[in-house]
Amino acid sequence: MSFLNNIVSSIKESQQSASSVVGIDIGSSSVKVVEIEDRKDVLTLLTYGEIQLGPYVGKEIGKSVNLEPKEEQQALVDVIRESAVKSRSGVFAMPLSSSFVTNVSIDAPPDSDLSSMVRVEARKVIPASLSEVTLDWAEVGLDKLEDSNDEKHNVLIAAIQNNALERFKILMQFAGMKNPPTEIECFSTIRSLYRKSEDHVAIVDLGASSAKLYIAQKGLLMRMYRIRAGGTLATKAIADDLEIDFATAEDKKYMASSDEDQFSKIKSAHNRSYDRAFREFRQVIAEYEKRSGVSIDTVYLSGGGALFPGIDSHLQNSLEKPVFKSNPFSKISYPAFMEDTMHEVGPTFTVALGAALRAFE
Repeated sequence: MSFLNNIVSSIKESQQSASSVVGIDIGSSSVKVVEIEDRKDVLTLLTYGEIQLGPYVGKEIGKSVNLEPKEEQQALVDVIRESAVKSRSGVFAMPLSSSFVTNVSIDAPPDSDLSSMVRVEARKVIPASLSEVTLDWAEVGLDKLEDSNDEKHNVLIAAIQNNALERFKILMQFAGMKNPPTEIECFSTIRSLYRKSEDHVAIVDLGASSAKLYIAQKGLLMRMYRIRAGGTLATKAIADDLEIDFATAEDKKYMASSDEDQFSKIKSAHNRSYDRAFREFRQVIAEYEKRSGVSIDTVYLSGGGALFPGIDSHLQNSLEKPVFKSNPFSKISYPAFMEDTMHEVGPTFTVALGAALRAFE
């Protein structure tokens, strides 16, 4: 399975024989699905849905959990059934927790075969034996070295744990999907938000257990940074500040409104949970801009954490760059009456939609 080279080529045109495809995103607190269909060359939304995972192991909604295979299978079957997904052709977005992605630089002559060099570099950076992972790579840039005929090859290395691949293969088969393509969630996110008119963009994905920063050039991942700061920790901070239980704090976070009496306290606790992550993201972006000589003028905010009121402004103030809440559904067609809903929930379904789009773009 070549999950990286397929990703690189998927930015270009490709086609899958099935007319409808479901993208599947299994996060640490919920499962999301988006089903789209090609209707006379118009990609159209058929259905979408999300189901929380906490209750499957007796935990509160919003908590990051680890499910046993049977619980995971039941959750996937439930969300497919409740969302009325019909397609048995799917694309699965592998969580970052089961994978490894990094960029390395290799000094070599222009026409060198990089395969053996990549494996040497991979052994240095991947925290597992290469026999335990499925490895793939792609060259994403070249820089001429001073006083040398060699070039610095910018190589993107990606690996997925073999046991995770087998686990999710069984999960997909249980849901009635045979041999679905699998890719790492960061590539689904980039595909979902990539626009040909934008050379360099940054994407901040606020998940339940972590916050991720992706820097992409022409749709290719150039830099990734992840830090433990997510929705679960934000809810815990709200619970601590307001002296309430986790479930009540999750409800208050989900229903947060500037009209609420306690909103200032809720907002303070919530945003404080991301302060360190946003500071580090700013540093990573600045270092990338300095090294590459480019300016990143667009930052997209995605993930469930993007739904909290004002978090986009907080990120914008931290980065001192324009921040836009992601709207992945703008890439497909849907009924006009759903416009407001699509804008509201869009950031949550960035990964799932991006996975589904792989089959068509």
